[in-house]
Amino acid sequence: FASLQIRNQGTLGGNIGNASPIGDSPPLLIALGAQIVLCKGQTRRTLALEDYFIDYRVTARQESEFIEKIIVPRASAEQAFRAYKVSKRLDDDISAVCAAFNLRIEHGVVQDARVAFGGMAATPKRAKHCEAALIGAAWNDSTVERACAALAEDFTPLSDFRASKEYRLLSARNLLRKYFIELQTPHIETRVTAYV
Repeated sequence: FASLQIRNQGTLGGNIGNASPIGDSPPLLIALGAQIVLCKGQTRRTLALEDYFIDYRVTARQESEFIEKIIVPRASAEQAFRAYKVSKRLDDDISAVCAAFNLRIEHGVVQDARVAFGGMAATPKRAKHCEAALIGAAWNDSTVERACAALAEDFTPLSDFRASKEYRLLSARNLLRKYFIELQTPHIETRVTAYV
């Protein structure tokens, strides 16, 4: 993601540390169940990445702490992870909506779900109502539609120059539908970036 200059100079820790609600990596890492290690002198503490973000540009990092490492759990063969970014331009643009889906589906039933979004709230965050609509349910159209409807309980997005609140919510729902279609037809490749 980002421009050539940022890819050559930027860091994953920096993308997390600036606490932007539209950073590309935090929703993906949250959906993957990542943790961060914060260090201050000889003191270290580990917390789930989703707990690092408290409010708009406010984090759990204490004075003089820095992000020492990011821990991403090893993926299993049962996980179905996808990430999508909706932006105005193909390259070098900030997301209007960024979505990450990480489901474990066994015998046609969703056993576990981690769904996270950027651009939908003051912080990157999980869609807990959406996840609840998925877990324990059959992986089919009606379950996906219930989970899409539940996104309105998870988020009340704002309108800005990148996208309206209505567009953001519709995009979030459509990205979940896209994820469902891709898992049903894995031979179909779709573009990650869409245009507003």
